[in-house]
Amino acid sequence: MEPIPPILDPPTGAPTSAPTGPVTEHGPSLRAVVRSEHQAIVILERRMGRQGDPRVEQMVPGWQWVLGNVRISGLFDQLFAEARLTWSNLICPEEQQATFAALSPPIASNHPLVGYDGTLQIRKAELSSNPDDGEPLFLIFNGHCFPICDLNDAILVHRQNRCDATLLDFPRTKRKSYEEKIHIDSDGRVKSVNRHYEQDPDASLQVDRDWPGIIVVSGQAMKALLDVSLPHRINQWPAAMLRAGLLVRGSTIPGRTFSLHDREHLYELNEAILKHKPNWLASAGQLVDQGEKIWIGKNVKIDSSANLIGPVAIGDDVEIGPDAVIVGPTTLGRGCKIGAGIVLKRSVVLPNTTLAGAAFKSHPLSHAIVVGEDRPTIQAITPQTDGDFHTMSVDRPIKLETVLEAGAQPALKGFHFTAFSATKRAVDLVGSLVALLIQLPFYPIIALAIKLSSPGPIFYGHVRQGRHGKNFRCWKFRTMVINAEEIKRKLMAQNEVDGPQFKMKDDPRIFAVGRWLRRLNIDEWPQFWNVLVGQMSIVGPRPSPDRENQMCPAWREARLSVRPGITGLWQVMRTRGRGESDFQEWIYYDIQYIKKQSFFLDVKIMLKTFVVALGGGQ
Repeated sequence: MEPIPPILDPPTGAPTSAPTGPVTEHGPSLRAVVRSEHQAIVILERRMGRQGDPRVEQMVPGWQWVLGNVRISGLFDQLFAEARLTWSNLICPEEQQATFAALSPPIASNHPLVGYDGTLQIRKAELSSNPDDGEPLFLIFNGHCFPICDLNDAILVHRQNRCDATLLDFPRTKRKSYEEKIHIDSDGRVKSVNRHYEQDPDASLQVDRDWPGIIVVSGQAMKALLDVSLPHRINQWPAAMLRAGLLVRGSTIPGRTFSLHDREHLYELNEAILKHKPNWLASAGQLVDQGEKIWIGKNVKIDSSANLIGPVAIGDDVEIGPDAVIVGPTTLGRGCKIGAGIVLKRSVVLPNTTLAGAAFKSHPLSHAIVVGEDRPTIQAITPQTDGDFHTMSVDRPIKLETVLEAGAQPALKGFHFTAFSATKRAVDLVGSLVALLIQLPFYPIIALAIKLSSPGPIFYGHVRQGRHGKNFRCWKFRTMVINAEEIKRKLMAQNEVDGPQFKMKDDPRIFAVGRWLRRLNIDEWPQFWNVLVGQMSIVGPRPSPDRENQMCPAWREARLSVRPGITGLWQVMRTRGRGESDFQEWIYYDIQYIKKQSFFLDVKIMLKTFVVALGGGQ
């Protein structure tokens, strides 16, 4: 999705008045506020069913959805409020008027919901102010879709066009070319990582586009549209405007529209709002900001062992049981009950839905819309093709046994992060100096053994990527023959591990003394020099060359945000042997360390390293 531009400051001096409409359960209706002379009109055009469907006008499904505490009408409120637009009226088919009245309060006491039957009209008497008053603009919205954009851009573009009406559209949305999924087991351990590539990297959602998304009409031009019969379809309005002699132009502004008929669009609208406009859900739904991108409503009960990873919006009267995991972007509608051990990631749970039982514990939900009450229906947005219901990239509370307790504190920020960074660097300086002083007496012996075992240099410096992707030479005692890279190219077909690494059980490139140095981890002693000069840290992700880091861009960006380390969480926690396939665990534990790093975690990893080095196992 295209990034949402920042909202411009509202114009000063705009006339406002106190709310005159009814008070809802979450405060006064924003649509009852006269914010400025500019007005918004939402029109739900009449659409008949597809060929073969019964001729019954169906309610637009999106208007009945609730994200946390907020319906689509509340989101329109927030959209208009940011641009200080007065929402004049909502025009809908007559047969839907009663349903809309039940879903949302009237727009204002003197401007009720307007229904139409055979003739669609914008009546002058139903506007908040007349086109003759000042220089108002009228923004007309198609009620079958919801736009996320800066309406100030729409007004600015219309004024620059110097025309009667501007038809606004949005750029097509490009989908990312691949998606990565981490397979985990019921204990939260990584099994494998799959990268799925789209057949067409530039493919967009193939749905009928509602064009134009927004029509901006000047006050003078609006006079020609008042109290006359208008087409029932918004996309037929441009032709009608041209016949009326209006000067019409088309323009594009940043943003996107979401169809209120398409469940995938509804799902993506939820994600877009949580990522870019969470204040809309908080303001319209009276949610309280708990920090860490978590917003909750009234009477919410969350067990102390549950783990919430934002952005997550939770409506009123929601209950979340022990050991439940909620990973954002996710919204929980009011009255939901999430049972013990349930895992939800990137999902929308509609109000009064209960998720509990053994079936949901063993089948984590990801990329899903959950509909229903006691017996919910799961509508998967990203269906799994391999039959493995555990396939999901979920950030569980990490279970790191003696290294880190489950449910550790979130990533450090501000002063705490600055203090941690300074302390970590001080430990690196002292620790590397002490280690080098202890090891230096053994260097001549090791050097002599290497020279007698294999011709060539004593040290080997391989180019690795450090913090922020800066290349440096990572030093080791040489354990391979000097033409190791040439031999490696011939042995690639015998690689015994997954991921970007190359390993085989009896690697012919390693000479006898080198095998002994590797078994005792002595070959990595020179890396304390890298630590001393600030290229590495004692604890951190394993340093890797650029070629290996390209295997997983998201993982690369995370691990290159810190200094690489001599030892790390992956080295002490992996469940597979040093020469076995473990790229999946490598990714998992690197990311977990970066997100949960702290001084005490570093100390525990160093202690665990000594246990592993002395043969204590992982």
